[in-house]
Amino acid sequence: MLYSDKISEAIIVSARAHEGQYRKGSTNPYVEHPFSVALITQKYIDDEDIFIAALLHDILEDVSEKTYSRSDMQHDFGASVLGIVEDVTEPNITEPTEEAWLERKQSYIDHLAEISDIRPLIVSTADKIHNMSEIIREYENVGSRVWDFFNVDRKREIWFYEAVLEVLKAKIIPQEAIEDYEEKLTKLKKLR
Repeated sequence: MLYSDKISEAIIVSARAHEGQYRKGSTNPYVEHPFSVALITQKYIDDEDIFIAALLHDILEDVSEKTYSRSDMQHDFGASVLGIVEDVTEPNITEPTEEAWLERKQSYIDHLAEISDIRPLIVSTADKIHNMSEIIREYENVGSRVWDFFNVDRKREIWFYEAVLEVLKAKIIPQEAIEDYEEKLTKLKKLR
């Protein structure tokens, strides 16, 4: 991926939007996640809109509309980037219960299954690969307490990653992405 003014702007937007946010159970700045996801996408496809959408992929989900809105994203990066981000954005949870979590995740899985556009599928794959990588890395630091960082138990978390993998395997995306995902999931399932 070649550097562009549009990519530079997306880096700035992502850094500002996620300012003051941290990864679950960590002191790592949250912005490390979208940057990592963007870099992972480049392993599978060289596309500026995918890279930018990966940088912005959690903004609609985790950032106040007052900070950065859908209309801001469309204005700054266009309908294509906004569409990719919307396709990978999970619905909001109104209450932090296991039932609400399950409903949110099932809605996300169902939506992924309906998508035929490879671009959001690549962003979703990279997002999940990075999330699993971070859980594995954090497990090395805190052991089984890593599961305490989540709204549900280990079994549910693994169910979600398995369900997403099944959807992705039914899609036409690079085989290398599926293999990388499966490798991380295999490692994740070994964590107790």
